[in-house]
Amino acid sequence: MNVPDPWMLQHLQLQAILRDHPIPANQMQYLGEREYTTEYAAHPEYHGKKMPWYLIGGEHEVPVCDIQDVQGTDEDI
Repeated sequence: MNVPDPWMLQHLQLQAILRDHPIPANQMQYLGEREYTTEYAAHPEYHGKKMPWYLIGGEHEVPVCDIQDVQGTDEDI
């Protein structure tokens, strides 16, 4: 059985959230796949791999492996 990497599971979860909820693009937006280069030191095991990237809060471009959790707000209730 081929089990997806944890970052891929996180990406699938984020895609489901974006599909099922009206989240404005200025809060979270999928940017596509990019290479995780050696410029990013947080996860050297991912250097050279292509992975999904997201724009968070309209200003932070981050790879999916750096997104640890997604929580709703009181407005979501």
